[in-house]
Amino acid sequence: MRTKGSTGRALLCAAGFMFLLQVFWGGPGVGNAAEGKPDLLAFLGKDPGAAQASDFELKDTNGSGHRLSSYKGNRPVLLYFWATWCPACLAVKPQVAGMRKDVPESELEILGINVGGVDTPERMKKYMAGHPAPYPNLYDEGGEVTKSYRVQGIPLFILVDRDGKVAYRSNTVPPDIKQLLRQSR
Repeated sequence: MRTKGSTGRALLCAAGFMFLLQVFWGGPGVGNAAEGKPDLLAFLGKDPGAAQASDFELKDTNGSGHRLSSYKGNRPVLLYFWATWCPACLAVKPQVAGMRKDVPESELEILGINVGGVDTPERMKKYMAGHPAPYPNLYDEGGEVTKSYRVQGIPLFILVDRDGKVAYRSNTVPPDIKQLLRQSR
């Protein structure tokens, strides 16, 4: 039988646990080791940069397949999760395109990943016709890649280094991609 005191302690304990999850696991943009913020993996004594990126293969708007592991050992890959209905995604698109101008494809691959949901391949193609991008844009039909990367808010940027490990994760564009690439070598 629970008393009022034990119920209160249980609620306090649950609230504390939720707070720690928010601080260490983080919401959008929180828990990013590259930005020096706390991370649940670091809290548990594991190197957050050592997390292996999940492999996937998705098709672009032309029907060509792109497999993440095909870049392993060759060059880092910036995954940019977005949607056609997302105003923040449209707002950062010029910055992402600017990265392509600043960093050649031989040094960094950029893959835009449409999270699916209410978007369809046809809607994405129509959107891309009006908003072209200098990097491949892939459609995550069924949202499996989005789920495997625990995408909770978009835009989301994940830098996967040459070894296939996550080097950066945030809802903001990497502030200095060249420095981040040097650090992840």
